[in-house]
Amino acid sequence: MNRRGEYVSSADDTIERECDHCEWHAVAGSYPELIKRYQDHLRDEHPTTWLRS
Repeated sequence: MNRRGEYVSSADDTIERECDHCEWHAVAGSYPELIKRYQDHLRDEHPTTWLRS
């Protein structure tokens, strides 16, 4: 099962996130992993937005 912005509840679940500012999209196996990837993306590609978050 693929969830948007939620914690995964089993080893088979994934979680996904899209960027509101570009076409970036990621799928991860855990919420902390996904948030780290999203924050890294914002910092690298949208630094002004990252500073405001």
